[in-house]
Amino acid sequence: MLIFCAALFALEFDGSFEVVTPSGSLNFGFVERGGARFTTTDEIAKYSDNRFYSAIKRKETLSIGGESYTFSPDNQFVTVAGRTYEMPIATIVTGNALLVPLESFIEIMADRARMAVDFSGGKAVFTSEGEVQRPAIQPQPTQAHEELAVPAAPVAEKKPPEADVQQDKPSEVVADTPAPPRKTKWFIMIDPGHGGKDPGASAKDGTREKTLVLDIAKKVAEAFKGDERFEVQLTRDDDTFIPLQKRTEMANSRNADIFVSIHCNAARNKDARGTQVFFLAPARSDHARATAALENSAIFLEEPTDSMDVLDFIMADVIQNEFLRESSRLAVLVEESIARDAGIPARGPAGAGFYVLNGCFMPAILVEAAFLSNVEDARLLAQESFRQRIADGIADGLREFIRELPE
Repeated sequence: MLIFCAALFALEFDGSFEVVTPSGSLNFGFVERGGARFTTTDEIAKYSDNRFYSAIKRKETLSIGGESYTFSPDNQFVTVAGRTYEMPIATIVTGNALLVPLESFIEIMADRARMAVDFSGGKAVFTSEGEVQRPAIQPQPTQAHEELAVPAAPVAEKKPPEADVQQDKPSEVVADTPAPPRKTKWFIMIDPGHGGKDPGASAKDGTREKTLVLDIAKKVAEAFKGDERFEVQLTRDDDTFIPLQKRTEMANSRNADIFVSIHCNAARNKDARGTQVFFLAPARSDHARATAALENSAIFLEEPTDSMDVLDFIMADVIQNEFLRESSRLAVLVEESIARDAGIPARGPAGAGFYVLNGCFMPAILVEAAFLSNVEDARLLAQESFRQRIADGIADGLREFIRELPE
């Protein structure tokens, strides 16, 4: 079923277009829309050093030749290394692909290389003849805290009527009005795992997971107090049982920006210890599958009407796929931060099929703070100071993730 759903979004190219640059040839698959050729950000990413997609901000940033290109859906404006270019036609979203006007993108690349581009002969060739110079009036740099501006007019020299055919080329532009500020308020939903009739894992001394994770969650919320940029809510603030799907629904109903479910791990191997952060993706190890099965076992305590049916689960997985890149990056940052702040091993972020992460319309992770089945980890988890360091690590990782988001 998942394979079928993914096939619905497959994009078939109408052809391939060659671009000859001084450093070699590039080939971009393209589709035709309204008489114009479009390539995809996936095709551009073949020649990118780095790539980051923000589902929150609906932007994609690719590093090409050491410069960052930021594209937005249904938008004529592209930001490159702090400069804004206006394309004659906007990008298009189709399925899960972002289509970029091919010729405009090539012209921008040529301009960044201070070269001209010749489209004759069925391909594009970069040439130093008629070298393209920077505009005399420099555009305003895009500030780190601003979104893409909607410029009023292009900065381009007036041309005689016979040169009007060139006006379709992308041009650098200046914003006459201030760009809207970057998002200033972030809503984070913290989910203390288990609760009520679901105690979760237990240590040898009888300490229960549900009690420890509630304390950690409250400490995470406390870490954000006084910071007006953040609003934090807990799915539960006492010993209450909440069905897994309801936890997700609470985050979605509040339009949360980030969802974090907090747990303590357990394993048959009593030597296993350390922290690990998961995101929703197919499990690639027996340990990841076992961890998901352990946390998903709470579903058997739910009333029949509380649980998702199979189709709901599959479609929720497709929806969460949109946030996969962000969720996986969030998992990396939070795990590294917990390991650093708490001084425990990092086991490495991993994907697994956690019910509680399904259907989240936002980046979502599940934190396994440490192992209650391990004597040393259990001893540490019993200490309030250690739980505070775990909470501080989660909060620090969340802040780092938000700082990293492309503008």
